[in-house]
Amino acid sequence: MGTVDLITEHARRLPESVRREILNFVEFLFKKYSTPLTRLATPATRQAGLHAGCAVMAADFDAPLSDDFWLGANPSSA
Repeated sequence: MGTVDLITEHARRLPESVRREILNFVEFLFKKYSTPLTRLATPATRQAGLHAGCAVMAADFDAPLSDDFWLGANPSSA
């Protein structure tokens, strides 16, 4: 007896609500394993401006950094 026959035989003995659950699971597995890999790798379309105003740039953003920053000096240990 094949796998499909065994599944069918066991499912016949279960209540209708459980058979519906089995069907939902089989459909889930079908969708999961029948989706082409190229479709999974395609990035979603991006939409600009969704978080406008959430980030603020400091007024001194363009100011030169101190030598301590570039040399790796830790001001808290001094």
